[in-house]
Formats: sequence, C-alpha cells, structure tokens
Amino acid sequence: MKRLLIILSIGLLAWMPPAQAQKPHSELLNEIGVDAGPVSIFGGFIVGTVDFFNALGSSMSHQAYDSRYYGVYNLNYYRQVKPWCQVGAKFTVEGSRITRYTDSLQTAIHSISDDLVFTFMPSVRFTYLNRPWVRLYSGVDVGLGYLFSNIQSFSKDDNNGNKFLPAMNITAFGMNVGKGFYGLFELNAGFDSIVKLGIGARF
Repeated sequence: MKRLLIILSIGLLAWMPPAQAQKPHSELLNEIGVDAGPVSIFGGFIVGTVDFFNALGSSMSHQAYDSRYYGVYNLNYYRQVKPWCQVGAKFTVEGSRITRYTDSLQTAIHSISDDLVFTFMPSVRFTYLNRPWVRLYSGVDVGLGYLFSNIQSFSKDDNNGNKFLPAMNITAFGMNVGKGFYGLFELNAGFDSIVKLGIGARF
C-alpha cells in the first residue's frame, strides 16, 4: 500500500507540466491529489468490535490474536464551481488483518482474516478561506462501499465474504497549503481516514 502511494505521488508530479503552475490562482479550477492516513472511523469500529470479542474469547479459551491496520489510501479529483464550492469524487481503499492463534504463546495459527474496504464517493467541499497559498474547507462525501473479506482457516474450509454497503464521510476540517502544488491536511469522520496527509496539484 505504501509503495502504491509513492508511485501515485511520483506519477502526479511527473504528469503536471511546469508551465501550468504559473497560471493565476483564479484560473486553476481543477485539482487532483493523493493522500493517506492510519485508519477510518468505520474501519476502526469494525476491527475494534472484532478485537473486543476476540479479547473476550481469548480470556475464556486462553488463545491469542493480533490485529493490524494497513491504513487508508485515497485518490481524489475536484472542480472549482464557485469561489466557495468544489465538487468532485474520491476513491479510497482501507485494509486490515486479524490473526488468531491456537494458544496464548502464539505458536500456531488458527485463522487469518483479511479485510479490504473500497469506496467511491461523490464529494462537495465548502471553502471558508480561499487565499492564493492557503485554503480552509469542510466537506461531505456520499457514495458506495465494497467490503471484501477473506478468512483463511487452518481448522476448516476458507470463507470469503463480499458485500456492497452505503459509504459516507464528513470532512470536519481541511487545509491546503500551496498554489500549483499543495500539501493537504484533513480531519474526517466516516470512511476516510480520521487524520490524513497528502499532496496534490491544481491545473
């Protein structure tokens, strides 16, 4: 996942012609960006709930487990339609793995659960500070998610589960710093990472 984010970032920087960054700020109506963060509220809730029941079961059966997040990765595009409003869309992917062991010493694996959540969400941003070098905004995203779950069990047959689900996100606070190229910081609640950093380009 980290390697994919690096490749996307390099590709974004290589794709933008240097001359476009020289346009006046008011003419840079399109922007594309990539960003990443540790975990979303949705992913944290799902894995946290599983962790709770795993901890309860482990205390009764003397078995151990281990949870890992792979993070949330995002590709987005926006178009400036008003000085105070942008419309666009974002694509996110989030991953996690839970390994269960047969004993408390973690000497043998009982099962491995891998979960991936993909979302596509049309998005609206409301800008309340729009300066050449700094933008502050909030936003709302509503779309569709797809949950892919793969359970590898060493005591019975493997099990795969896939389903679509509604996806939404609220950007409580967002900040872009830069003109043609910018850095990004956001606080989110929903299917996007709670805290995330990224880069982007306007053209």
